[in-house]
Amino acid sequence: MAPTKIASKKSSTKASNLFATAASKPRFTGNRIVTMNRGAKPSAIQRLSKNASLKMASIRDFGSDTSNYHQALSEADGLYFDTFKIAVFKKGKEEQVKFMTDASLGTNSQMVSEPERFVYAVPRLQANTKKKKASSIHDADDFTWGTQAIKLSNSKFTGKGINVAVLDTGLNLSHPDFSRFNTIQNKSFVRGQAVEDKNGHGTHCCGISVGAINKKTGQRYGVAMNANLFVGKVLSNAGSGYDSGIIAGLEWAIQNKCRVISMSLGSEVQPGETYSPAYERIAKTALRNNCLIVAAAGNESQRQFGLIKPVGHPANCPSILSVAAIDSDLKIAYFSCGGINPDGGQVDVAAPGVDIYSSWKGKKHLTISGTSMATPFVAGLAALYAEAYPKATASDIWMMLSQYAMRLNLLSSDVGTGLVQAR
Repeated sequence: MAPTKIASKKSSTKASNLFATAASKPRFTGNRIVTMNRGAKPSAIQRLSKNASLKMASIRDFGSDTSNYHQALSEADGLYFDTFKIAVFKKGKEEQVKFMTDASLGTNSQMVSEPERFVYAVPRLQANTKKKKASSIHDADDFTWGTQAIKLSNSKFTGKGINVAVLDTGLNLSHPDFSRFNTIQNKSFVRGQAVEDKNGHGTHCCGISVGAINKKTGQRYGVAMNANLFVGKVLSNAGSGYDSGIIAGLEWAIQNKCRVISMSLGSEVQPGETYSPAYERIAKTALRNNCLIVAAAGNESQRQFGLIKPVGHPANCPSILSVAAIDSDLKIAYFSCGGINPDGGQVDVAAPGVDIYSSWKGKKHLTISGTSMATPFVAGLAALYAEAYPKATASDIWMMLSQYAMRLNLLSSDVGTGLVQAR
């Protein structure tokens, strides 16, 4: 999830008052997401939807251009994502969907229905008015504190040849720090908006994940410098989106054989709430396709007041690598969510997420905080591991990220196995 506070250090633009608070944002769109049994035949949902008087379209009708999913949902009652065996049905079709799912009970085509969620880049964004205290790890001229904390300078790997997808608010395509890329594959899944990032959040996350270097100062602030970047705009310039757009972006990334997908987005989860069956299906499908999904744990906690909120959606899925945020004293960030829900929702690893410097919209840079910033650190390291161990599967890379993490004197429910480290 995205930034929770802003710092003045090295900031070349202002970003206060850009976003509403999480409390003012709705959770559900009114659409329904239906997940079928993995062993169900593709024809089953067509038959069941027809019996329920529902007109179904398939994402395969659009070939590789999954960004046209808007058109399918406007012309049909629902859209079927063949790769995942998941369907999205429009608002107002609840009774038909219930009829269809009830009819599937006890069959190989059994279905589970859940509400479609809104997802957001930024739950809150606050100005940092307090004087910054001395910390254990400082920015240096050549490396930021975050890249030092993960021991990036010790690695000879750069993510060369590894496809990394960042699903977010897009990218400032003309930013000078990305000029080294001959090609940046990109696609917008937001109706009426180009990939160009007018928010800033996606550009910040891309900078961290793919190893950007400040063209003026030469300071390294990112990780996988030579990875192949795939930018999927699944959140609007206002920093919001919904599950169906993210699912379309995930299918696009898997079609393009991305080894890592970074998602600094999500929505708040309540205590005791379980994970999404649809995203768990997607994550398992990704792992079978040798693709690791990394997602932000969330920023809703207020640990300074003793309040720890559960890991957010979709990072709470067991098959998605969930990332917490730590500060430069290697302490858990006050906003970082914790693994407090019993059915899904654990924290897997931690990464730098407080006062993180990276690229920003308008060819600028900004220092901000959030589990959003921690997530692309882990995604970038996953690309380095994929280069270092070319025969490793996505599950192997997950295991190594956890195994080689530096242990911290903190609860595993807060930081998982510890602070991720470069190899």
